[in-house]
Amino acid sequence: MGEIPQEGELSHLAVPRLLLALRRQRYDGALVLERDRTSKRVLFQGGVPVFAESNLPSESLGVQLLDDGVIDREQHARVSALVQERGVKEGAALLEMGVLPPRQLFTALKDQVRRRLVSCFAWGDGRFALAPGEATADEAQAFRTEPVALIFEGLVRHWGPERLLAELTPHLDRSANPTRSFERLRSRLADSEPAGEILDRLAAGAPLGKALQDGSSVEALAAAWVVDAAGAVEWCDPKPSGDGDDSEPEIELELLFGDGPAAETGRKRDAPASKRGAPVDDGEIAALRSEVLERHGALGELDHYGVLGVPHDAPPDTIKSAYLKAAKRFHPDALAGQGLGDVRSEATALFARVARAYATLSDPQARRNYDAELAGHATADADRIANAEALFRKGEILLKAGDFGGALPFLEPAVDLWPEDPAYRSALGWALFKKNPPDSATAREHLEKSVELDDRDAKAWFRLGHVLRDLGDEQAGDRALARAREIDPQVSGR
Repeated sequence: MGEIPQEGELSHLAVPRLLLALRRQRYDGALVLERDRTSKRVLFQGGVPVFAESNLPSESLGVQLLDDGVIDREQHARVSALVQERGVKEGAALLEMGVLPPRQLFTALKDQVRRRLVSCFAWGDGRFALAPGEATADEAQAFRTEPVALIFEGLVRHWGPERLLAELTPHLDRSANPTRSFERLRSRLADSEPAGEILDRLAAGAPLGKALQDGSSVEALAAAWVVDAAGAVEWCDPKPSGDGDDSEPEIELELLFGDGPAAETGRKRDAPASKRGAPVDDGEIAALRSEVLERHGALGELDHYGVLGVPHDAPPDTIKSAYLKAAKRFHPDALAGQGLGDVRSEATALFARVARAYATLSDPQARRNYDAELAGHATADADRIANAEALFRKGEILLKAGDFGGALPFLEPAVDLWPEDPAYRSALGWALFKKNPPDSATAREHLEKSVELDDRDAKAWFRLGHVLRDLGDEQAGDRALARAREIDPQVSGR
């Protein structure tokens, strides 16, 4: 890409492309990323991130160390108190109190830069702004974070295989001609075996679709995306076979998720004849240009369903199919290859909106929140609800595993974000009661609020009964336990 704008929308220039552009231009200065009430500031030296700040409490150093089990809740409370009293940073407080040795603190601070940036890959929208030349401290060099490995991790964690495949679609029948930077990029991805395998196949001359055909994981797709977006390969169109058959071959891609079996099959079909060497249909190209311009002009009036062209009650398979079709049809590179480079900016905005729509509608919780907003029933920011739910689910897993102290850093912010959810209150109350040492008084407050919000929750009544008995209120505890068994005779606190 050319000159990076001083500010812009992340829906037009996604985080990984922005980071690659900054790396390519060896950018020195600050990058500010904002989305709703979240703000992050990242400092770069020579195109490499060296420092990151975030206004999210969940991304503080203390919470990070709690999540990793490096410190316990009591240590975290002591560190937080010192930060408040003395106005020092968490790192300094950890060292002063002897909670963390210097080497371990250094590792945690370096890791913090990576984590704060990787989480931004999940943002479908938001804004960025550059402040070139903003100085960084000399010691910040110690926290340099390799951008290629960071981008690869962000893609694997937060971009689905469908989105990666859609962006690579124009090159599926092409072979890669590695440029001088290819080997340097490959060395940055050496820790991932799937990435190494796909890059070896591309270096050997296999067409991208064939290289992916053996059942490729999201890591393989992410590696192919990185070398493409970084300009480390030049794509070569297939040579004519000479037998007069210009039909498009069907390529089947088996996409593998996590440790499970194959979950998807992507098909590449019906490529425009112009890509295969057949005469260009000027009427078809003109119609496609008009469609791009018309859809781009209507983006402000369309919701996510309208962008994908599906009804509001469309099942997940229909949404996925519509996304793949739209993403392939309006990919800026594919359109440019058909002589439609003059509408590239409109196609880029349209493509980004299609990806954003799918990211929302393919996630059940995000879709419920979005539907509530459309219906006018949302009483709070949908992102706040989604964040609360994600925190609760993590805390609930730890609760079931018996890690009550470990569950608290997730359950407490979930209740702060959405205090009217009885399940959040019940889980937090039980974690407070079961942790060592217990906080039965605070646990009682949350559990009493839980049963007030939902009088039919047998588990909350059961938990409240045990807390009340522990506090010495035997009669109230027995009544709560009786109420729990009245609702569900098999109830337990788990």
